[in-house]
Amino acid sequence: MELHITTHTFRTDGEWETIDTLWYSPFFYWQLNGLRVTPPMPLRIVTGLGRTVRESDKGWINTGGASAMLLQRTQARGKKGQTIRIEVGEAIEDEPEPERAGVEA
Repeated sequence: MELHITTHTFRTDGEWETIDTLWYSPFFYWQLNGLRVTPPMPLRIVTGLGRTVRESDKGWINTGGASAMLLQRTQARGKKGQTIRIEVGEAIEDEPEPERAGVEA
């Protein structure tokens, strides 16, 4: 998949704002895309019926799945006037915790 990059500037302070909208045909509901925001901030996916189906505090989230057959809105929460960079591309694998030097498991 090609990488798609956009920006979003928050209009309100601390409220959820839609940064991306997704709809899949029933034939492609299994497809997942990764969405990453810079700087990292809380993200959530809300269905067309208003139900939250996924949340992340890591600054990235995978969109798609069965609920995308109705409609999915990816939302972020930031500060009024703050601009974020949004990258949509391949699904993101869970990133491992960075190893700390000198610490044994």
